[in-house]
Amino acid sequence: MADGASSLIRLRLSFDYPPPAAAGCRLCWLLLDRNRCRVVADLESLIRDKFQFSRGSILSLFIQDCYLPHTESVYVVRDNDSSCVCFCRTSLFIVNSDLRSAVTGVSKLKGCEKL
Repeated sequence: MADGASSLIRLRLSFDYPPPAAAGCRLCWLLLDRNRCRVVADLESLIRDKFQFSRGSILSLFIQDCYLPHTESVYVVRDNDSSCVCFCRTSLFIVNSDLRSAVTGVSKLKGCEKL
């Protein structure tokens, strides 16, 4: 029982645009079972499904202005973290040293500057 409880974390999501499932709301909480997600891409898929983004939409996650790579372990996300969820319009995604000016195909992190 303790193992199951320790795998549950609360994650604060800040969307750059309101998600279809919560129109007009850019801030949401998500209870994440890290035993059901192996990598960040699994978490992005969970968010895509739960908040009714289209299947082809590409989401990128950031914590403290740092990009979370899709292949990184989901254990990089901790309880009560605040994550910016950025909706990408295309599959092209380039990140340089300055995230705010170098993101291509992402909505410029608008609204994700301050969590």
